[in-house]
Amino acid sequence: MLCTLVVVLGTFLGPDFFAIKGPLLLSIDRMFFCGVIALGASLILRGDLKLPKLSTADYLVGAMVVWYFIRSVTAGEPPPGAKPIGTWLFYVFLPSVCYGLVRVSNPNARDIQAIISIMIGIGVYIAVIGFFEVCGWYALVFPRYIADPKVWEFLGRARGPMMNPSANGIVLTISLSFAVLRATYGNRIQLVIYGLLSLVILVGVYSTLTRGVWVGVVLAIVAVYWNSTPRWIKVLGMSSAIVFGSMAAMGLKDQLLNMKRDKNLSAEDSAKSIELRPLLAIVAYEMFKDSPFFGHGFYIYLKTSLPYIQNPSYDMPMDQALGYSQHNIFLSSLVDTGIVGLVIYAWLLTRLARSAWRLGNHQRIDPIYRMVGLGMVGSMAGYLLGGMFQDVLVMPMIQLYLMFLSGILISVYQRTFEIAIDDVSLRKAYIRSGDTNAPTIGRRSSDPPYSAGTPVGDEAFRPAT
Repeated sequence: MLCTLVVVLGTFLGPDFFAIKGPLLLSIDRMFFCGVIALGASLILRGDLKLPKLSTADYLVGAMVVWYFIRSVTAGEPPPGAKPIGTWLFYVFLPSVCYGLVRVSNPNARDIQAIISIMIGIGVYIAVIGFFEVCGWYALVFPRYIADPKVWEFLGRARGPMMNPSANGIVLTISLSFAVLRATYGNRIQLVIYGLLSLVILVGVYSTLTRGVWVGVVLAIVAVYWNSTPRWIKVLGMSSAIVFGSMAAMGLKDQLLNMKRDKNLSAEDSAKSIELRPLLAIVAYEMFKDSPFFGHGFYIYLKTSLPYIQNPSYDMPMDQALGYSQHNIFLSSLVDTGIVGLVIYAWLLTRLARSAWRLGNHQRIDPIYRMVGLGMVGSMAGYLLGGMFQDVLVMPMIQLYLMFLSGILISVYQRTFEIAIDDVSLRKAYIRSGDTNAPTIGRRSSDPPYSAGTPVGDEAFRPAT
């Protein structure tokens, strides 16, 4: 639960709220995180926390930390203002440490219920203040730095405590995924409560005024309910989405592309954000050709991209890409860390997505654990969709959210599918341990809609002695 508090403090009381300036910015959440790391290390050394069996995801997280560090220290002189080591520390290493702490703490069902409630609460709160931001009711916005007019970028949109509407949208997508699952698996009262909270979060999603966030939320909801939806509804829904989406796109194309979003940004400038992405893709392609395997170095893109932006071989306004970082997480990883880094990162995301999908759609598991899987499916849908338009790896808090939830996912997945592969082997494990009263496990099709039957829970995952 201390790692959950790290996420909460990082969301609302990060460096923008208060920071001690120096070689590295020290904020309330980061100092608290250091204390949590020290406590976790002491508990591990004392034997109070046991190291789990290492999974493929664990090795990939470790490989990513090592490789990104190597490409941080071997990249050469960074551009003015860029700190590759500091960026690696706060956006790669510390989120990975959070992942590790969650793995060794091995959260149980009660912990997970509390964490899900906190995730939903965060989403509801930032949705409400996001609505205040769009309406211009800045006196009601807290923390106060969110409404600071001196920080003009994204002012007038729901940029939230991360000061970025795309990052804000990903957090809202995470919260919405868990809120709709609570509504689905709860009783009738919970259905009403979490249904209303989901609507509040959707207001916050709209308030980001970010097209990628809107699409990401739709993709997240579809992913969460895809496997439990009848085929005819899938076919009807996809057909309707294509037809009505095409009609809306043709009729509202100019309005969508030229939508005025930022208070200090014109509609014409907003439209240029779409024109910029092909230029950045060309730059990434040219950089990849020169250093395909190892990349040009982590977080020094603004310097290494200059010769490619000034390349006269393209009859395009390449100078418009000057001063912009890559707007795609995979292209950014490719040009910074090469094929090696991209393969590690993509493999990790694929492994997480596979584990989440398998856990979430296993019909004979306690709903609380299915919610972990399906919630992670929705969260990753928002993360990946956002990553197609932004470098979400270096957005404030987003990697920490991903690694925190991934630690929970892999812990639950491991004790579900690796300690007990299926119900048969689990029953045999009970019998081998001398327990002749092996329970009937899993949710049967004859159970009521809101009943989990006799769930596969924490007590059910006792390995044989």
